[in-house]
Amino acid sequence: LDTKDQRFIDKLQKCLKGIVDENKEQITKLLNEFVPKKPAVDKKTEFWNAYKAVSDEYDREYQQKYGTDLDTSLIFAGLFSAVSSAFIIQIQPEIQGTPGTPVTPVPHTVLAAQTLLYVSLSATLLAALLAVLGKQWLMYYSLAGESRGTIAERGLERQRKHDGLRRWKFEAIMQMFPLMLQFALLIFAVALSIYLWTVHHVLAITVLAFTVVGFGSYSGFLISAMISKDSPFQNP
Repeated sequence: LDTKDQRFIDKLQKCLKGIVDENKEQITKLLNEFVPKKPAVDKKTEFWNAYKAVSDEYDREYQQKYGTDLDTSLIFAGLFSAVSSAFIIQIQPEIQGTPGTPVTPVPHTVLAAQTLLYVSLSATLLAALLAVLGKQWLMYYSLAGESRGTIAERGLERQRKHDGLRRWKFEAIMQMFPLMLQFALLIFAVALSIYLWTVHHVLAITVLAFTVVGFGSYSGFLISAMISKDSPFQNP
């Protein structure tokens, strides 16, 4: 190409570039009109959307925490009630006596042991019943916010039920179930020690020693949890 042609081409490129630059903003606006716009969300709806996200995460952790505790309590209660029932059946003939034989006074130690075993079994069954009810209570709470209505109405319903949990000390009630099972276990150990005293002193002393060591260790764990928040032996 000669010099004139090259100059013509340069001028043409500059003109085209100028035209593009001048219309670039208009072209961009025109293209943006074809992009679907997000629906406008008012502040109230935005608040309840954020509330639902936070509350769903909290409720999921809440359900997992107490649901696992209740499942563990039910399993332990089932196993422990079977053990308690076996010992009650074993000792019962010594209280009722054998048909056709003279009635003899029941030793006070045997009667005390059997009474404590019944107390232990009753506490275990009561804890199991309350654990089943606890599962139903959690299910009722999990349905909060799932009812029909606007997101604001569902959020208010969920908050109302959550306030009810705090007002009626729901967490304290849920934490009673493991304590009842621990109480039943302690009573069972005492009853076993008393009964074994009538069988053989060495057996009774052995079981009693393990009971004292276990109770002392448990008390130490509780004290460490109350003294230091960094203690790994914290109760739920």
